[in-house]
Amino acid sequence: MAERSAHATIKGYFYQFDKTILELLEATSPDSSVVVEGIEDIDLNDGIVGSLTQCKYYEGTEYVHSVIKDAVIYMLRHFKTAGCPADQTLRYRIYGHYKKGQGKLPASLNLTFLKKHFLSYSKEKVAHEVHTELGVSDPELSRFLELLDINLRAPAYDAQQKTVYDSITRSLPNGSVADAQTFYYPRAINVIQKLAVEADVSKRTIKKADFIAAVDRKEVVLSRWLREKFGDEHYSKSIKRKHFTFSGLKIPKGSRVFAIDIAGEFDLPKAAALLNKIGTLFSHKEHKRTLENERFCPYIILNGIQDTDMATLKAALYRQGIFFEDGHPFLGSDFYPARLTAPLTPGFPIKLKFIPSAEHLAPSFAGVHGTSIEVFDFFKTSPLDRRFRLPDAVHNEIQIPHTYFISEILKS
Repeated sequence: MAERSAHATIKGYFYQFDKTILELLEATSPDSSVVVEGIEDIDLNDGIVGSLTQCKYYEGTEYVHSVIKDAVIYMLRHFKTAGCPADQTLRYRIYGHYKKGQGKLPASLNLTFLKKHFLSYSKEKVAHEVHTELGVSDPELSRFLELLDINLRAPAYDAQQKTVYDSITRSLPNGSVADAQTFYYPRAINVIQKLAVEADVSKRTIKKADFIAAVDRKEVVLSRWLREKFGDEHYSKSIKRKHFTFSGLKIPKGSRVFAIDIAGEFDLPKAAALLNKIGTLFSHKEHKRTLENERFCPYIILNGIQDTDMATLKAALYRQGIFFEDGHPFLGSDFYPARLTAPLTPGFPIKLKFIPSAEHLAPSFAGVHGTSIEVFDFFKTSPLDRRFRLPDAVHNEIQIPHTYFISEILKS
């Protein structure tokens, strides 16, 4: 019995997650947003009609009024706390699937039915009338009823999931049902699950546009599959072939950012060797006739590195004669992004430019014009937050098993 109960509970959670995905994808605007586990299971701000939705999934249970009574009471309390506004457009929705018994609920609710079946209860032999205790008048209850939607005939689990696949297919560029099932739906569920466990409610909020962008990462899934199927050597060669193979004898000019996840793997000799390799491969080759506008070098973001390790690494690079710019003109100074955009000179051959973090990415390129910008996001678990992306740059998300796998990718 316990095993069946746990299975039903888990299925209920996924049913709710699927409904959340549908609410996002079917919202009217890219700026529409959802709060997962907010006031209710799903709080939608659609810009036109907002809603608070509670999901109920009982495929093996007959519907009885008590199953949704607490949800109705909670919604009435919210309405009362807001002052029972006459102009409220926010709707209260109960969305549920039951084995049978849906006919017990009239097609149209009246105040008598609402009070008797949803707002009255006994506790310890004491009768309670929620509307009376809250001081909600009949006209206010009538306004609440106008805002209350109860759907007891929501689709079954598999039927709703098929609708999710179809919605994903319509919402993603060049999507197909097969890709939706294989690649995009697992990512969509993962995004919603991560939001649901955040303690801070502000971190449980996501816009439709951001949700679609987070889900539309087929390349990441394919890369993981490629490495698991063919091995690390094949995977590293395929990445180099795709991202770091250039026609001609010299690397074309460009602003290239290497965002590297080094968390928990700082090794001074290996880190210095890796950055030296990146600086050598992706900087211009200085000649007597090199013009100022032909000079360039890569930018580096080291995610997850400790401040003391960063200082040790920079000291090691400097001792090895690897010159760099980090935007700090003196010890303890603030970060000055303009220093990273200053022209390179032959007298001080900078091979690396350090950006302190992803948050500093946009400010660092605010004054950069006339050059292509490409970001290589080498991550182990999660790519850079899309809030920090450069709108005019090419972003390449490349999953790596460990930090120094990058050295294997860049091998000649």
